[in-house]
Amino acid sequence: MLYRMKHRTSIAIAGLVLVATAFAADSPLVGAWQLEPGQSARAGLYLFTPKRYSMVLASTDRPDIVDTNKATADELRTLWGPMLANAGTYEISGDSIVIHPLVAKSPVVMKPGANEVYRFHVEGKSLTLQQLRNSRGVAVESAPVLRFVRVE
Repeated sequence: MLYRMKHRTSIAIAGLVLVATAFAADSPLVGAWQLEPGQSARAGLYLFTPKRYSMVLASTDRPDIVDTNKATADELRTLWGPMLANAGTYEISGDSIVIHPLVAKSPVVMKPGANEVYRFHVEGKSLTLQQLRNSRGVAVESAPVLRFVRVE
């Protein structure tokens, strides 16, 4: 009887792994995406699992501040202002992705009920993203199209 229970458990675990693998294979976003070089002097890495994401995007020409404890307010704004960082869950509907940040650089982005909407397109190892609505629910007019390359 113990053998049958272990065998059933092994089969159940194997089944869950197959379902998770199939789900991941069906999602075009799953993977690591690096911002194509040369886009407005920025670097970025976006990670997607079947249910969660992490986005980090930063200007590459920010100053190097040796001691942030001694930095002025203006120096800190120059350092942290041109940076996006958030992570949470997401859902896809057609060519739209809705992100639900759980943690973010900016507090308003992670307030309960806040989400952002992007239009996306995946073709081979290329991903384009364009923000349609910000975390305050406001439509974003003329948002830039970000281009990424799959690195994993």
